[in-house]
Amino acid sequence: MTEGIVPIHGKQYKTVAYRVNEFRSQYPEYTVSTELVEANETLVVMKAGISNEQGRLLATGFAEEVRAASKINRTSALENAETSAIGRALAALGLAGTEYASADEVANAITQQNAGMSDKEVNELLIENTTTMLAYSDSILAIKAGISLDDLSTASEEWFSLDDEVKRRLWKAPSKGGPFTTKEREVIKSTEFRTANGGGDESEAQTG
Repeated sequence: MTEGIVPIHGKQYKTVAYRVNEFRSQYPEYTVSTELVEANETLVVMKAGISNEQGRLLATGFAEEVRAASKINRTSALENAETSAIGRALAALGLAGTEYASADEVANAITQQNAGMSDKEVNELLIENTTTMLAYSDSILAIKAGISLDDLSTASEEWFSLDDEVKRRLWKAPSKGGPFTTKEREVIKSTEFRTANGGGDESEAQTG
């Protein structure tokens, strides 16, 4: 096994540390910044951004950690969320290898999900989530950016352009590997979001 590349359920995932090393090597003038979006007794939400030497934002990544989801999250939810957010920003920049999720995220997801799922079910879930998020990463980022910038028209247009099966896969709760934070999911479910771009009815806002 190459150090920093971890085989999980037959797929190869890069750790965030490995991606950071690649980033520093390929883009020495670029910067990574992180921002605490939300923190309360239940969850922590972090945002990471990557900018070029002119300060232009090139990629973002968001991550949410639920404090009660695992033993380590009870003391290190913020650190885990920051690591995941950085990993997702690097993936959006193109430093994902073959998998959009990082080894850190996948290992965390397995820890949280194994209690009630078989290895086969966990494997199928990870493959489905990772494949969908990689294929629709541009849409995910556009929706998240639109919500973050209060541009619901753009975010709504992007969401309703997706077919129902894709929306179902992306609608998974953050603790089950979904790409949207709890707060973002609340926005997507809102009347304002549905009507921002002449969107569909309430059943279309969330699928699955």
